[in-house]
Amino acid sequence: MCGIVGVYNLKGKSRIDRKILLNMIHSLVHRGPDDKGIFIDYNVGLGHRRLKILDLTRKGSQPMSDSAKEIYVSFNGEVYNFNEIKDELLRKGYDFKSKSDTEVIIYAYKEWGIDFIHKFNGMFAFALYDKRYDKLYLIRDRLGIKPLFYAIINDKIIFASEIKAILKYPGFKKEPNWKSISSYLSYRYVLGKPTFFKSVFKLPPGHYLSIDKKEIKEKQYWDIPINHRKKDLGKDYYVEKVKELLEKSVQMRMISDVPLGAYLSGGLDSSIIVSIMSKFSKEQVKTYSIAFNQKGYDELKYAKKVSDMYKTKHTEINVDAKQYFKIMTKLIKYKDTPLAVPNEVAIYLMSKVLKEDITVVLSGEGADEIFSGYGRIFRSPFDYYRLKSIPKSFQMIFIKSLMEKYGDKSFKNRMEHFLYLYSYFPLDEKKRIFNNYMNNLIDNDRDLRDIFRSRFEKAKNLNYYDQISYIFEKLHLVGLLGRVDNSTMATAVEARVPFVDHKLVEFMFNVPHTYKLKWKNPLSFVKAFFRNSDEVSEVSDITKHLLREAFKDDIPKSVLRRKKQGFPVPLDVWFKNDFIDYARKTLLHPHARIRKIVDQKNLSRWINEKLKRGEDSSFGQKVWMLLNIEIWLKEYFG
Repeated sequence: MCGIVGVYNLKGKSRIDRKILLNMIHSLVHRGPDDKGIFIDYNVGLGHRRLKILDLTRKGSQPMSDSAKEIYVSFNGEVYNFNEIKDELLRKGYDFKSKSDTEVIIYAYKEWGIDFIHKFNGMFAFALYDKRYDKLYLIRDRLGIKPLFYAIINDKIIFASEIKAILKYPGFKKEPNWKSISSYLSYRYVLGKPTFFKSVFKLPPGHYLSIDKKEIKEKQYWDIPINHRKKDLGKDYYVEKVKELLEKSVQMRMISDVPLGAYLSGGLDSSIIVSIMSKFSKEQVKTYSIAFNQKGYDELKYAKKVSDMYKTKHTEINVDAKQYFKIMTKLIKYKDTPLAVPNEVAIYLMSKVLKEDITVVLSGEGADEIFSGYGRIFRSPFDYYRLKSIPKSFQMIFIKSLMEKYGDKSFKNRMEHFLYLYSYFPLDEKKRIFNNYMNNLIDNDRDLRDIFRSRFEKAKNLNYYDQISYIFEKLHLVGLLGRVDNSTMATAVEARVPFVDHKLVEFMFNVPHTYKLKWKNPLSFVKAFFRNSDEVSEVSDITKHLLREAFKDDIPKSVLRRKKQGFPVPLDVWFKNDFIDYARKTLLHPHARIRKIVDQKNLSRWINEKLKRGEDSSFGQKVWMLLNIEIWLKEYFG
């Protein structure tokens, strides 16, 4: 795990400035405190900050080249199957001077060209410069575990692991991308290629850029397989295969020349990872948990049950509200953007503590998306099909809970129904607090709807349940992964995510959805018919059924049967009590930066109404996001 930067002169008229490159990589010292390096070849410059994980010697330093000085690489991430590829290259006559995966990348490219990417199993974002053809490749892993940003400034393409390095480039005009805030408020993330900064873009997962003086080409090299004619191979086969693939994934991610451990929330996903690590580790597994000093937001007892079962070396961390908000501002500066998920602060605090013992940590992100873990959303097609097929008059008499949830709303298609449930800030609510400038700019979120429309269209032949899984894997997961990368790398810790293994993902998208989300019994289905999806989720059905079956003998029963808790942060408690005055003072201040896009009078009314009614379960999250925007604007634009 490291940080990379680089510059490529598209016109080739001037030499890359060494001081500029050094200034850029200095901004990423937290990602790689162990070493730094640069390579300049007139019109191209690569920079690197190193966090030593594999081959701790100087032979693993970067940027790295082949023996002929033709291929140069600046690499961030891990290729978990590099030894297999290395063995294949050794048989073909290649010589290696290091034990690092970076050198394998170089010779794999020399042997197979750009198609070498298909051989890799890992997480990565890297730059590869082929001096023979003056061609630069920027490559990002299949599912977006590692970040890569770029901008074009004065005929130069500038790229980096974090936006802050791009901001250091002379001549870059720093401007907020106001449209991105609308995406953030609805979905917690900026969808697509844009970022919170104008002119800075994300390289999409599963894509690479091919750059030379003639053109910049973007190509997709991998996508989630879409199979609408799934062959049912039976529960026993799927259970066995899931266990096999996940155990192999965890084993691959335990390869390290530095100490490693795991986050342990006490939930299903992290508990399974710890159980597998304990099975294959020769040493006592180190685990870490965090809780808030607030009643109802402490999962430590469940984490302790797993720790006791596997006799891990367990560390518990507690955090209070004052500490949380102090760290929140600091983390926004590390991330260069508003935080996406409230638990980013908790991940950062855990990483800061565990860094004293370990450098690599395994985490449970990615399970919910492929195993149908978001019960309320993944069960919602049950609502949609009834809304579409049952007359309103019948609904009003026999399925009143549907009417209570949706009122008189009607949905033209699945996308409309999904967005109604998925959005934190619905469009109408945003339009109410936005000012005229912002409402005109977002144009009813036309751009965002186009992104969702293209994804639903791509998966149009899938049933609605599988479509939701596809949307979450394509649009939601990458935001979650970004929060893990930033929160851990801010403390020079590498996070690895076994559930985000492309072979496991490909397999799960060929499993019928009925094995993932299952009714408890036929009677449960009958009773559920008269309820809405919120009422039946994890009451009448079982989320992540296949995952629970595969590991039912490996984790405590109390953990196996638990309802999903996420990673809870007591925002609703804080913003209905001690911290609502802080929020009002910050957001409604006459010089608040957010006034550029909100109508402060309408925002004040909105806060008062929400508090008075007390019906919005997302109120705390919404206020938290607005505060994130204000803090970000203040930190970056004064």
